[in-house]
Amino acid sequence: MPREVVFGLDSIERKVSFYAVGIAMVVSLFYAVAWVRKWPYRTSTKFVKGKSCPSAFPTHVGTYCEHILRQASSYWSTHFLLVFVIGLIIAFFTWRKKRAGVACFACFLGVAMQFIGVLFLFLGVWLIVRAFRLQRYGEAGWRASNKVAREMAQAKKEGRVVTPKKSSAAPAAPVTPGPVAPPTASKRYTPKQKPRKR
Repeated sequence: MPREVVFGLDSIERKVSFYAVGIAMVVSLFYAVAWVRKWPYRTSTKFVKGKSCPSAFPTHVGTYCEHILRQASSYWSTHFLLVFVIGLIIAFFTWRKKRAGVACFACFLGVAMQFIGVLFLFLGVWLIVRAFRLQRYGEAGWRASNKVAREMAQAKKEGRVVTPKKSSAAPAAPVTPGPVAPPTASKRYTPKQKPRKR
């Protein structure tokens, strides 16, 4: 499979990547609203019976110890800039059809966003797996790559050599060689010939 196909994005992958960019923009908008309205940030840890809540989590609510951060502007602004900027970077690499850039920044955003980031982590891993299938089997789809893998395994048992298809395009027609021109004399290495006497 050509390098451009393995490291590029097909139409399905571009659509999924642009949908992921849309989700990132919506999440960043939520962070922007929380930043502008100065929402407090709540964080909690599980309460252990027989022990009091840690000093960092003073409020005991049910089975959790809760801490409310009243001045959380820096928290919301940091998350807004992180998601918004990385979303724009993913959109740029998707527009340029660069698989490595989309997969790398999607995985990075997935780790940074924790629970919601599972979607972006899945996108990055999905693109990497499809690139591996393209490189090894010549097919990115699950069924098609499994079919090629079974054919290659069967051929290996029978002692035959089966290579994955190089490209989906039709093979070019063979070119018939034309008359070959004689090599031209080199000015540097060809000795000068003396003119013949008549």
